[in-house]
Amino acid sequence: MPSDDRDIRLEGEEAIYREYAYPSKKEQGAGEKGQEDRNEEHEDRYNERGQEEQLLLTDHGEYIEPGMSVEEKLSPIFYNNEENVRQFLKEINGMPANDITDLVNRWVQDKRISDYGYSRKGELWAILYDEGLYDKSRQNWNRRVF
Repeated sequence: MPSDDRDIRLEGEEAIYREYAYPSKKEQGAGEKGQEDRNEEHEDRYNERGQEEQLLLTDHGEYIEPGMSVEEKLSPIFYNNEENVRQFLKEINGMPANDITDLVNRWVQDKRISDYGYSRKGELWAILYDEGLYDKSRQNWNRRVF
């Protein structure tokens, strides 16, 4: 680091001029956290079982937070159409696994479920499985959903 806020160097036949921005003393002090702040931040990242909560990145490039509702998780797969999400959840409630996969295939054909990045193959199964709405294996899902 240069001793002042400017640096001039010769690179080839050109003189390169750079200015450096240093944080003020006030900004430096604001960036330092006390032990108590670090403990609170540490607690915020962990759930009640002591496991670190992580954001899950979907194929759509969106993050799924652990505390999100099923509707919020499914929304990107249904083109962000909340009404279709609610209708889908209502229809699959109590439905056998084979009928759920048949419904998914119909909705993909009707363009009500996104086919982007094969979201119906992985993301949709993972969300439904994690929420207890579809209890069969991913292999079974992949055989039935096309």
